[in-house]
Amino acid sequence: MTKKVSVNRLFVTVAMYALVANFAHPITPTFIQDLHLNDYMFGVAFACMSLSNFLFSPFWGKISHNIGPIKVMGGCYIGYAIAQTMFGLSSSEIGIAIARLIGGFFIGGISVNQILYIMDNSSSMEVGQNLATNVTITAVVSAFGYMCGGLLGDISIALTFALQAIGLFSIGIFCFVFIADNDTFKTTLSTKEIIKSSNPFKAIIDSKKIMTLVIVFYLAVCALTSFASTSYEQCFNYFIKDQYGFPPSYNGLLKALVGIITLVANMTICTRLMKKTDITKTIIPVLAICMMMMVSIVILEDVTPFIIMNVVFFGFNAIYQPLLQAMISNLSKANDGIMVGLYNSMRSLGNVGGSLVAGIIYGVGAKAAFVLSAIAFLLAILFAILFYKRYKKQSL
Repeated sequence: MTKKVSVNRLFVTVAMYALVANFAHPITPTFIQDLHLNDYMFGVAFACMSLSNFLFSPFWGKISHNIGPIKVMGGCYIGYAIAQTMFGLSSSEIGIAIARLIGGFFIGGISVNQILYIMDNSSSMEVGQNLATNVTITAVVSAFGYMCGGLLGDISIALTFALQAIGLFSIGIFCFVFIADNDTFKTTLSTKEIIKSSNPFKAIIDSKKIMTLVIVFYLAVCALTSFASTSYEQCFNYFIKDQYGFPPSYNGLLKALVGIITLVANMTICTRLMKKTDITKTIIPVLAICMMMMVSIVILEDVTPFIIMNVVFFGFNAIYQPLLQAMISNLSKANDGIMVGLYNSMRSLGNVGGSLVAGIIYGVGAKAAFVLSAIAFLLAILFAILFYKRYKKQSL
């Protein structure tokens, strides 16, 4: 392998992406309100992005084995930069929806191939830890991306979108220049084959060859936890702007604090769980803690304890993600590309449902999405128990 084949260099792009990709999140509630759009648009915008992410994640997982993860990621970073430029220039609900749909298409290529590159270029002893490192970097730096976006948003919404687009474009160039795929990837697809492979439903159908009841239970956990987290987070971002009048910078500063908590939680709790426990079993109590914390968030009324509990929840919410990712290689070692695509699709499907429902029911009750999140975590626990029992029986 050449020196450019490097997981550490990939981690540099992961950090850069986590930073700039989150510039827009703390300003989106203000952006929507400044345009005098309906409240539900905070959910619809994220749902549109998640929908195209869901549809095309299996496609990205499949095509990466023909042209290589780095080539896919480089192109997707540049494509996402264009999509965010469109988002920032939008002035209508239709314009925002189209921009977010295009953005989700490219986000799928980025997230799937980050995981694939790590799995393809890490030893069997390092892959679990490297995946955990990937999630930790994303969670921690994302929080500071929120903070930067919030502070920039207090200055200018347009400036925030412009800097985000420039940053994303620069990451794409960095990928092409400084990182390489290993020798197992060759460009073999003809134009006809690329068009044929671009059918997202064909890629999903292809997954039938690896589908088992164990994988179905696992994917259910992925979708439900994603639904719970997204429903909660999208509502929270809009809630503190709409109910408390927080400016974008407050949202960003809160996420920065979350980043510190997430870093500590992943370096201590998550690392120990992955090294010392059976993660297929450990995921159950971790999800139970998330559910109990969500119930407390629903009950709390005073601003200060409400904010404190939310900040702590954000940190613990990041712990289960590396556990779920680490399970992938145990489920289908010979079809990692398909499995990673399915994992990302299910999480995106949860994102679609979580954000869309959160936006729609916000008018019913400002905390209604938090209640749904608690219920989704409960269902995730039940499927995690079914997954564990079936997985152990299959392993005997």
